[in-house]
Amino acid sequence: MLNMEPVLNYLPENQTSNKRKAQDILNDISHDVTSKRTNLTTCDTSCDSSHDITSHRLGLEFYDQPCIMLAKSLLGKTLVRILDDGSRLSGKIVETEGYLGVEDTAAHSYNGRKTERNMAMFMTPATSYVYLIYGMYSCLNVSSKGEGCCVLLRALQPLEGLETMTAHRSKRRKDTSKPLKPKDLCSGPGKLTEALNINKALLDKKDLSTDTMMWIESGDSVDAAEIVACPRIGIEGTASSEWLIKPLRFYIKGNECVSKRDKNAEKTTQLQSGHT
Repeated sequence: MLNMEPVLNYLPENQTSNKRKAQDILNDISHDVTSKRTNLTTCDTSCDSSHDITSHRLGLEFYDQPCIMLAKSLLGKTLVRILDDGSRLSGKIVETEGYLGVEDTAAHSYNGRKTERNMAMFMTPATSYVYLIYGMYSCLNVSSKGEGCCVLLRALQPLEGLETMTAHRSKRRKDTSKPLKPKDLCSGPGKLTEALNINKALLDKKDLSTDTMMWIESGDSVDAAEIVACPRIGIEGTASSEWLIKPLRFYIKGNECVSKRDKNAEKTTQLQSGHT
């Protein structure tokens, strides 16, 4: 409240009623200004909170594209995982693989095969497909447009929650004397799911366009000239010779968090982009 007593005291004694009126008017003005300041502060805080939660999340329309296009488009985007305690883990997607559904001999959905395990591959684009390999490591995929098609997320560049990621990764490690480097935390499909605590029981068949525990945000755009296309990894026992060599693995050239470089493919990418 504004104190105008020193000024009002200069008014003559016969102006007492005017003094009271003047003070009342000033008090009303002071109250109005304080109220507006409070409302502005509240609005700014709530708007910032809402912006942080929803503004960067990718919508359903992003995922509703052919598998190869989605696999490339996901590069540079940010995978977000919210833990039970509310803490946020995130990483930039730097490597993906496309699995082209019923025609792809390396896909779990080859020939239209549907099981309880792979049902997410046939669900709406943006659906998470989490499965177990070697009886202990989880792999995270997201369904795309096309029957039985999905994209495997192979590697991330850690962005948020590195200390928690390190703790998660250290649980299985026999030798913890040598600390994990940030670039090694999520440099493989099993590593990234372990670092972000992603498993089938928790996060299979989730709609990534609406889920509250895991989603993907817009992140960075990656120039086509920086995307390396090469054969997929670890499909030798299932894929036919034709599908074994198809360039369906994509990664950001020069990123140190990629699981494995393909130098021959990098040279091809360099030539195609017109660089020497």
